[in-house]
Amino acid sequence: MNDTELRSALFFFQRQYGTSIAFIASKCGVSREHLSRWLHNNSYAISEQLKSKIIKLIKGEM
Repeated sequence: MNDTELRSALFFFQRQYGTSIAFIASKCGVSREHLSRWLHNNSYAISEQLKSKIIKLIKGEM
């Protein structure tokens, strides 16, 4: 899953469950600011490890 698809999936997850960025960030072990910057800035990069944590959260494995 590339960054654009992951961002879209995370936005859908937020809308579907009413989840805040702060909750998602705390579940993934990063700051709200770090996650928010990645979501709203296409040139901001995150680690592959964080991407896998986000995917697990979206799939309900966390």
